[in-house]
Amino acid sequence: MPFDPKTDAKKVQGDLITLGYLPKGADDGKWGDGSKRAVKRFKRRAATSVYRINDAGAPADCGQADLFTGAVDDTVTDPTLAEMQKWITRKWKAPLGRFKLKTQGGATLREDVSDAWQSLATKIKGLGATIDGPYGDSKRRLAKVTKVGASSFSFHIVGRAVDLNQGLGGPPDHRYYVAKDFIATGNFWRIWCKAEKQDGTQGKEFKKGELEYWSFWGKTSQKAPAGWYIDLTTKITEDGKFERIKAHTGWEDNTNKSEWWHFQWVADKQATFEDECELIGITSKELKDAGYSETDRDRAPG
Repeated sequence: MPFDPKTDAKKVQGDLITLGYLPKGADDGKWGDGSKRAVKRFKRRAATSVYRINDAGAPADCGQADLFTGAVDDTVTDPTLAEMQKWITRKWKAPLGRFKLKTQGGATLREDVSDAWQSLATKIKGLGATIDGPYGDSKRRLAKVTKVGASSFSFHIVGRAVDLNQGLGGPPDHRYYVAKDFIATGNFWRIWCKAEKQDGTQGKEFKKGELEYWSFWGKTSQKAPAGWYIDLTTKITEDGKFERIKAHTGWEDNTNKSEWWHFQWVADKQATFEDECELIGITSKELKDAGYSETDRDRAPG
């Protein structure tokens, strides 16, 4: 039988509460915007993400073959009801807090991101370069921001981005030489890290004047000293787990917009900012209390 909001609302609302997409007490039998939004959020998660938790809050992820194949909208169709029942039978719930946060090496990140970053840091250190802390930023608190170059929807908020030590990008401890890598897809940067050993056993040799980098302090192009350098950008991104991002318009006048230091986790980007927040335990109420509108919550993260 087709869903009838006059007679079936309370039952479906109860199931959405069980699944974690409506708060307790929301089964009032009135089928309004809140219930419709809950349905759409459930269907989006069911269709686009394998992440689930069980009644005990432990990971209970599904396989790709178990993803919902129906339309992601706010309508309650027979396939929607069947998918909800499948979740209830398998004791699946919205993956609120599916990932914990982990602090190691001076950075607080989502646990899977943290482990991958620390593994990468160890590998790069063995090559004679460094992505060790202290970091400019890692996990950032939930808040709408006003700082130039920052985003209210940043991957930092959900623990999947890290900023390299910007102090190494200039004097007095100059280790990172940041070169323009402006290509068709955007204005990116390539970081050359001065090798720890300058005896030819690490990195690539550049003669005097061969390596050109951008001085964010002097706002001019400079020539790096002769020596051996490691292409840090390639080492960070070559396995496809982390990616760099483009400079924002206006980087020439405001260093905060250059983003040369920012790297973020590539895997399983969620469809919306709220979906990303859910994975580390940030609730819809917390998002609303922090000033995020429905439009904000539904926009893509980043």
